[in-house]
Amino acid sequence: MRAQFTTKPDISTKYNMSDYFKLGPMVVLYVILISFSICALAVPVVASDYVSNFEWLPAVENRPPQVGHWNRTPTVIVCEYAPISEVQIASAIRFWEHLGYNFYTTQYKYDPLGKCTADNPMGYIIIHLISSGIRMDDSSLAQTHFYVDNNTKTIDWAKIYFRADIRDTVLEHELGHALGFLHFNKINHLMNQKWEMGGWDKNGLENKRR
Repeated sequence: MRAQFTTKPDISTKYNMSDYFKLGPMVVLYVILISFSICALAVPVVASDYVSNFEWLPAVENRPPQVGHWNRTPTVIVCEYAPISEVQIASAIRFWEHLGYNFYTTQYKYDPLGKCTADNPMGYIIIHLISSGIRMDDSSLAQTHFYVDNNTKTIDWAKIYFRADIRDTVLEHELGHALGFLHFNKINHLMNQKWEMGGWDKNGLENKRR
């Protein structure tokens, strides 16, 4: 049995305007316009989110939950239209290598085995430009799908989808999902769900299995 993790934005803001309708029409219109302006400004940019049918999570404190590990050393492929430069992917891979994770190799826009179009690219982390077939909320910067064997808690493969606008920490954040990490909403942490509240804090991301 495998569990699928997919990123999915989950942001909702509710306003109760009933008390304002006791006021005059112009005041009501003004309050509505101000409320919608606040709402538009308040919606955060999301690095990514996740939903899953994976029911078991380890009990951890002060570190991001990690729901699976790679049994085989993954190969990373940056597919043809992915908006990632060679410098960006090399830097992101080094970031995770310094934390004790291994990658077999990185293939930059080179895919002789057709893994970029495979449904189940076993042993690979595939990086794409978002396409029309993938649903992503307007506030999301990226989306990651990764697949875990529920029996062994091993990750089989992962796919990452990016918009054209690649911001600092987002590539490293998504690779974190591909390595099995979920969100950890500590201010300035790499795995914070909200991009504006995240940063380079890597506490709890070290590979304990090396």
